[in-house]
Amino acid sequence: MEFKKIKPKKIYEQVANEIIAMIEQGELKPGDKLDAVPQLAEKFSVGRSAIREALTSLRALGYIELKQGEGTFIRSFDVRNLSYPISQAILMDKDDIENLLEVRKILESGAAAVAAEKRAASDLADMHDALREMKRATGNEELGEQADLAFHLAIVRATQNPLLARLMSQVSDTMVKAMKETRKMMLYSNPSTFGVLYEQHEQILKGIETRDTEKARHGMLDHLQFVEKHLKTYLG
Repeated sequence: MEFKKIKPKKIYEQVANEIIAMIEQGELKPGDKLDAVPQLAEKFSVGRSAIREALTSLRALGYIELKQGEGTFIRSFDVRNLSYPISQAILMDKDDIENLLEVRKILESGAAAVAAEKRAASDLADMHDALREMKRATGNEELGEQADLAFHLAIVRATQNPLLARLMSQVSDTMVKAMKETRKMMLYSNPSTFGVLYEQHEQILKGIETRDTEKARHGMLDHLQFVEKHLKTYLG
């Protein structure tokens, strides 16, 4: 009999889950503005870095959005479609990761092309925010994973297709687990590999920003094929 591994929650996960509970209980409503990082840190009695990581996770999961020059706000959504945990303790095996990458290549390459046609200014802002977080996270695998997820989910939201967004939200917990595994396999701890990944995300964003559907599609496909090749080399 196999047992799931139990890991203690990190501080940022506790903060994120507390904010999610406040949203689901109606204490925080769509459109509400969150306090700034220093105020949140004081209210939760934690460090500012924990607050920043919690906000990054919540933005990746679609609970909040950052409006340039205005602040961080609760997004409008159906909480029934976002009911998965911040913390993921179940490890994925080789076949799980390879199958997920195949699904992602099918879904996300198409999503990138559609996003290039339909993206709004706010979607581009979310993608740029995620890229900035990714660059800031160099050498920090946890933040790198969160920023990567935030970027990919922002692309899906940019399709303006609620069915696709719902589908991706249903598998995003699996994406989180897979990214934890790829992080463990040194996709983000290797500075040179991280540099390639960052450039790939930049190319995807350029395609979406210039409304070049084929550039966006091929950029996403090239990125996921690179990840797949790197993993297969590592896994043997």
